[in-house]
Amino acid sequence: MRYKLQIQYDGTPFCGWQIQPNRKSVQGEITAAAKSLTGEDINLVGCGRTDTGVHALNQAAHFDLTKPFELKKLAAGLNFYLPPAIRIVKAEAAEDNFNARFDAKRKTYTYLMYEAEADNPLLQNRALRINGLDIKAMRAAAGEFVGIHDFLPFMSSGSDVKTTVREIFSCRFFKKWEFYTLEITANGFLYNMVRKIVGFLIAIGQGKRNKEEILQILGGSGFVKEIAPPYGLYLKDVQY
Repeated sequence: MRYKLQIQYDGTPFCGWQIQPNRKSVQGEITAAAKSLTGEDINLVGCGRTDTGVHALNQAAHFDLTKPFELKKLAAGLNFYLPPAIRIVKAEAAEDNFNARFDAKRKTYTYLMYEAEADNPLLQNRALRINGLDIKAMRAAAGEFVGIHDFLPFMSSGSDVKTTVREIFSCRFFKKWEFYTLEITANGFLYNMVRKIVGFLIAIGQGKRNKEEILQILGGSGFVKEIAPPYGLYLKDVQY
C-alpha cells in the first residue's frame, strides 16, 4: 500500500529534509515516527529537498507499507511520535505508481521579508529584515525571471542534475500585510536557486544591480554570488 503525506514543518531545528549522518532531519524524524507507529522501516520519498533552516507549508511525500493502515489514524499516529516542529496535515492512499518527486508538475516557493530598523524577535528564523531598499525596482525586476532559461548561474555548487534548464511560470514581488513577499512557481528548482534570485533582487533594491543584468546573466555572462538566508524561504505548494 502506498500513502501520500502532506507535511508542514519549521526547518529551524533541522539540517534540512534529507537524512544525514548524525544530524536531525525532517525525513529522518518522519521515518523514525513511522517505524514507531507501524513497526516497518519505510523509504520516505519527498517531492524535493529543502535546506537547513528552510520551512514547508506543503511538502509532499510518499512511502509504502506492507500492510494496510487506517487513514484516520495514520496522520494522528505519526504526529504523536513527531516533534512539534513537524506536523502531518493529511495522509491519503495513493496509486501504486505515484511518485512524490517525479510526478510533481509545479512547485511554489515564497520568501518573506519585512522592513524595520531592528529585528523583530517574533519573526526570528521566520522572515528576513530589510531596510531602505528600492521596492519598486525589485517588483519590476521579478518578472524578468519568467520563462524557460538555463538557471545554472543561479545554482550553488554541490548538486548533480541532468539539466539546469527550468521554466518559471510566475515570479511576483508584492506586499501583503507587513511582509514583502517573493512568490515563484516553476516546474522545478535548482540548488539554492530561489535564495539566489532573492539575493539578486535585494542587490537590485540596494542599487548594486539592475534588472537588465538578469537576462544577460541567464544568457551566460556570469554567475550570481548573492544569496539570501534560508530562514525566510517556504515551500508553499506542490501540484501534481
